[in-house]
Amino acid sequence: MLVPPSRRLVLAGALAAGVTTLTGCGVRLEDDAPRIPFVPTREPIPGESALLAMLGALEDSDEQYADERAELLRQALLEAQVPQDLVADVTAPATSGEVVSAFEGSIRDCGPGVLPLVGRLTATHRIVTGDEELWSEPGTEAWQAREAAADALRATLATIYALDLIAARATDERVSTQVLEAAKGLHRLSVRQTTAAGEAVKPAPLGYDVPHELTAEEGRELGRRSFERLLAAYAGTFPRLGGDRSAALEVPQWMVTAERLSRDLFPLEVPVLYGDDPTDS
Repeated sequence: MLVPPSRRLVLAGALAAGVTTLTGCGVRLEDDAPRIPFVPTREPIPGESALLAMLGALEDSDEQYADERAELLRQALLEAQVPQDLVADVTAPATSGEVVSAFEGSIRDCGPGVLPLVGRLTATHRIVTGDEELWSEPGTEAWQAREAAADALRATLATIYALDLIAARATDERVSTQVLEAAKGLHRLSVRQTTAAGEAVKPAPLGYDVPHELTAEEGRELGRRSFERLLAAYAGTFPRLGGDRSAALEVPQWMVTAERLSRDLFPLEVPVLYGDDPTDS
């Protein structure tokens, strides 16, 4: 005759069935929920709290293309398996200082795969909002990713060359002076980039593939595209800075500086993300 299962076995089987049902439906427990045996808790993704605050700041922004930028981060969070309800219920940071902490904390703590997006979002936010008082000061030491800094330096030198050429061909002395002032600003930035690159610095090219005969319109177009490419080159360092977050925090400042120098003479359109390759736009 069959022996009926004990009450303990029946209860254990019911609990196991309940766990299977929960996990099979993809239910995730909140991070601070009481621990239930056999039900896995969810580990937050790196930098999750800062990233959610950053999303709240973007959703609260009324700057051009802020909605599109928020959607890029929202999709990245969902693809990283952050629960839908957490992504949907974000709130904006209360103060400007908290906004800065959210963006900079995201750069410091996010996973390497999302760093290029977070870096570009941060640079764009700083460029379009124009509030620079609370952001961290740029570094002074050599980067760990010295080759990335060396590539940024080469892009800066190429832009300086283009500006010098535009200034030399300008028929308006006032325009020539303004262009040379922008070149001086990039020279100052190149000094820091040389330090960041350390021994990875290579000799600058003797010349660049740019036209030497320029009309006023051609000069404006060359200047605009030179700055577009410079922003793209700076943004292109982010994928290489996953192990050097101090450097990653510095790159948005370089992008802000370059855009400010271009604004009066070579104004750039506001894209969804500054740093997009102009050949793809």
